[in-house]
This record gives sequence, structure tokens and C-alpha cells, in this order.
Amino acid sequence: MVARGGRGARRVTVKSIAREAGVSLTTVSRALNDRPDIDAETRGRILSIAQRLGYHPSSLARSLATQRTQTLGLAVRTLSDMWVVEIVPAIEEMAHTAGYEVFVTTHYAEPDRERRVLDTFRSRQVDGILVISATLGEAYPPFQEEWGIPLVLISPLVDTAHRLVVGNDETGGARAAARYLAELGHRRIGHIGAPSWARPGRERLAGYHLGLAEAGLADDPALVYIGDAGVDSGLKGAEALLALPDPPTAFFCFSDLTAVGVLRGARARGLRVPEDVSVVGFDDVQLARYVEPPLTTIRQNMAEMGRRATRMLLDAIDGSEPEAAVELQPRLVLRGSCAPPGKEASRRA
Repeated sequence: MVARGGRGARRVTVKSIAREAGVSLTTVSRALNDRPDIDAETRGRILSIAQRLGYHPSSLARSLATQRTQTLGLAVRTLSDMWVVEIVPAIEEMAHTAGYEVFVTTHYAEPDRERRVLDTFRSRQVDGILVISATLGEAYPPFQEEWGIPLVLISPLVDTAHRLVVGNDETGGARAAARYLAELGHRRIGHIGAPSWARPGRERLAGYHLGLAEAGLADDPALVYIGDAGVDSGLKGAEALLALPDPPTAFFCFSDLTAVGVLRGARARGLRVPEDVSVVGFDDVQLARYVEPPLTTIRQNMAEMGRRATRMLLDAIDGSEPEAAVELQPRLVLRGSCAPPGKEASRRA
């Protein structure tokens, strides 16, 4: 490190502090590392000198001493994902509190890219890796064993036998949404979902079917539209299902973004939400509170997912037994996008 004074100033080292304080290198090391085998007066004097000289510990030297880099790797699907945006700050806050920096990069749900990201983290010698929406599900247990680097998955897109996973009860959340719409009196409930290769899409579709069955409603395949979880698929799905001879009076959507597309599609057909058609989303991203009407949705606690996953990773790094296979419970959040079906729909039912 360099002393204050700009470029070319001399480096401030442990030797510089020892010389200034008139003590040994060992004594300075004990003071800087808060060791108990040094008296408080000497420690205070050494720390005061270190601060005055502008000394900062070398991260390289520290990593050589501890065999750690105090860094974590975080791989996300995309930084534009509103769901991800609410998880990352919770991860960073907890990591920083524990003295770790976080490297963030994207894998775009592409297996080859995900593997390259993991290899990059390994080459940087990170102490642990978090992956959101992993696509290499069955590869992770061998990675863990071969690399010796703790790996934690958050809401993986595919099935995995990996032990350190934090997710949500996707099926239970979808079931609650379908049952709520049925309890309001809806008998034609559409679902705009995501592809079945993606575990959340498959499990939310299963929860939708389960909720309908529990409400005694018929399972009509014509009421299911599979999109890509985005706004456009919500719009296209609404256009397709609302054009049916007997259209749905309510929609359960894979995500809040899908639901935003449904709101637009309904309005394009001159329908009012919730008077003519009801809409339920999933995730409860911040946008859900600000659309008109505010969106009834299934809330995932994204910040809690980030905290639980980071705690799991830090425990694994420290060699303690981490909590494993955590499944958080989502909950229904009621806002303004749902109501009992209108008179015409009630007559059809």
C-alpha cells in the first residue's frame, strides 16, 4: 500500500508501522489482527500509527494467510429480471456484513454459458458460489465433490439432487391462487404458464390443476396457454383465451410480468379488470403494486431467499453443517385485480 500523498508515495507496510512504533513485526501483526496476546495500550498506539500512515491490509497477503479470497461468485439468469433484482441486494448485504465481496455475472439460462461462468469463478478462486435459476441441475453434486467449493442453488430451473438448495413451494402457491379465484365464484379460470422443461413452470401448472380439482372445477386444456413467462406471452395468451367461444373470467399467470400482459390484453378487448375479468400473478415484484389496478399475486419472499441461501453458503465455507433443501412458503397478497365474476359470466356458469 502507499502512504497518503498521491502517486509515487512510499508504500506503507507492516515494517513501516513497526519502525515508527519501535516494536517488532510480530507485535504489529498481533495488533492488526486483534490478537489477545498484546496489551491494550500497545495495540491502540499501533492502530493509531497505522491509521495516520494510511495503511490498509493487503488482500493478497490476507488470502495467502487464511487460504481464502473473501469473495463469492453469484450467477444469475439476467440482471434485467425483476425477480433477481430483489434477491441480489439481500445477498450482497449479508455477504458484506460477513466480510465478503460478491462477483455477479449472468448465464441467461444457457447451460454452456452457465458452465463457463462456473469455471470463471473457480479460476478466480472464490470461496463459494451461488447460482440463481441453474440449468445444470444434475451436474452440481459432482461439481461440489470434485471442486471442493461450496455451491448453493436458488430456485433452480431444472430438477437436481444437489443438497444445498433454497426454493419456494411453487405448487402450493399456484394451488392457493386457483382456489382463491374459485372461491370468488369463477368457473372458467385460465392459466398462462411457462414451458414444462422449467421446473417452476411445471410445478405451477400442477398447482393450478390441483386447485381446480379441489374446487370441483373441470380441467379444460383449452384454458391453458404456455408462453415464456414474459409480458408478451401474457398479452398473446390473453388474446388467445379471450377469443374462445366460452372465454375465462379469470387468469392465474405464471409471473407478475405475464399478468401485466394479461391486463393489457383484456383492455385491448374492452374488458375491465376486475369487473369483467380477474387476474392473479406470481412473485410480487415491486411492479405489481404500481400497475392499475394493483395486482393480486402470490408473494415469494425474495430477500429471505437471498439471506437463507447466503447463510447456507457461509456456513458451508466455515465448515459447519449448513441448513439444506430449504423450501419457503409463498402467500397470497390481495390487491385490486380480482373480484367475483360479472353477471354475464355468472349466467354462463
